Amino acid sequence: MKCSYILLVLLHGFFLAACDESNIYLEALRQRPWKSVHKYIEVRPGAFLFYWLYYADATRAGADQKPLIIWIQGGPGNAASGIGNFCELGPFKTDMSPRNYTWVNGRNILLIDHPVGAGFSYAVNTSLYVTSDREAAKDLMRFTKAFFKIHKEFRKTPTYVVGQSYGGKLTARLGYFLHTAIERKRLKMNFKGIGIGGGWIDTSESSKQQPRFLFDMGLIDIKAFRTATKIAENISSLIKTRNYYKAGQLDYVMFGTIMDDASYEYDMINLENINHYSYSLLLKKLDENMNTFVKPTLNVNQSINWKHLTYDVYFSLQNSFVEPGTRFLEILLNRTNLKVAVYNGNLDAVTPLCGATSWVHNLKWHGAKQFFDAKRVPIRGERNGFYKTYGKLSFWAVFGSGHWVPEDNPTAMEQILQFLTQNDS
Repeated sequence: MKCSYILLVLLHGFFLAACDESNIYLEALRQRPWKSVHKYIEVRPGAFLFYWLYYADATRAGADQKPLIIWIQGGPGNAASGIGNFCELGPFKTDMSPRNYTWVNGRNILLIDHPVGAGFSYAVNTSLYVTSDREAAKDLMRFTKAFFKIHKEFRKTPTYVVGQSYGGKLTARLGYFLHTAIERKRLKMNFKGIGIGGGWIDTSESSKQQPRFLFDMGLIDIKAFRTATKIAENISSLIKTRNYYKAGQLDYVMFGTIMDDASYEYDMINLENINHYSYSLLLKKLDENMNTFVKPTLNVNQSINWKHLTYDVYFSLQNSFVEPGTRFLEILLNRTNLKVAVYNGNLDAVTPLCGATSWVHNLKWHGAKQFFDAKRVPIRGERNGFYKTYGKLSFWAVFGSGHWVPEDNPTAMEQILQFLTQNDS
């Protein structure tokens, strides 16, 4: 086994040398060598999660003195190693040009390809793919425990979990698991808070608001609006009775109703950001660049065909797809001192801002009334939106942004991160 591993490393080295001259990713690294590590962690027998850790400001020196942010991508099945890394917040963009507003400036960023099967993560058998939010969060819990055993230098570092879309739902549950493990002295980490962007949290509210938002923006006709609204009402009723499987099926039907009416060609509408054309060409290019230029530089199984979305992973979680995550947020707000930052773009049709505004103000916690009455103040900068805060909860309405807030409005996102991580040690 040891000889086979040595042979794999040697072959990987030879392969790197062969592609070195024409690799645009390696050329980008030469111009700005960001210090990072990437490894696998076995979270269950035969199930491996891949992670990519960027050290703050491109150096390991003093990195443990700067915040650590764990990024959880959505989908489920979207790969953080590509989408989060190159499309949203990493040091390079999809075309390998430098990103001016990278999160790695002043912060350590930990990207996890999750759930098992997404991106470079893999299982020896697809039967090991998770089938519920609880299983998915448990894998992340096991991963986190193992990570801090490997990287002991970060145990005292202020650490935050930030999740997007479906990843936001998992972040709420993971936050509860992490807090509980720390309380029971089963985990050593300096856990300070969570961030949820475009969160698929109150799935009933988001489903109800999606048709209204698209209709108000002129993207669907009144017939499709009324049909989708009736479907959304049925989804809400099914969620109340915890019939998540049937509700998930109807959510897929509602999506089809919306897309069929919105355009003759799917590429004409972008639910992630209604002001942009579809990201399909961007993501296709990402798939190509990840397999052609990035994968050969990583010590991963080169036979893996990296995809921005692994549909087998997505469909394995259909029974949990519309299961709400609000109760875990309420537990965190009522029982812990963890910060909770919720942010949403005003051009997001996946999780419309009106839906997020509704569910965040309906959370049942001891500061709910004071939060409801709190005054909104402008996000720093010109027309970046508004935020309000009370206690440990803050809510950010980000203007000019869709589902990918870090990429769409990096100025507002920077203020959110500063607010989340300030005054912690």
